[in-house]
Amino acid sequence: MKPIVLIAALMLCVSDVASQTTAPNPSSEVLQSCLLGTPNETWTALKLTRDQLQRVHNIQEACKEECSAAGARKQANPISNADGTTVMAELDNILDEEQYRAWVAYCAGSSGGQVPK
Repeated sequence: MKPIVLIAALMLCVSDVASQTTAPNPSSEVLQSCLLGTPNETWTALKLTRDQLQRVHNIQEACKEECSAAGARKQANPISNADGTTVMAELDNILDEEQYRAWVAYCAGSSGGQVPK
């Protein structure tokens, strides 16, 4: 009896992982562009705390200067050749795992521009 339960549990885990890995993540440039264009309503729908929201706004400002996304105005600064990876890593640190996953799905357009629940 135990082997049957173990096999069933394993099959459920494998199917869950397979369903999560079918959609590729957007490129760094797409995420940077999405960060620049993500409105307050989206962050609110992701249930960010007040502290998270303030930090995300700071990240958006930093992205305007550092991101390599189209439309981002980069300042000519020979000292800093930032490509936005630091900004994106900080966003990943600010959001919890579920919030970050939902935001990436929003950026990928998998939900028709709506924040996944």
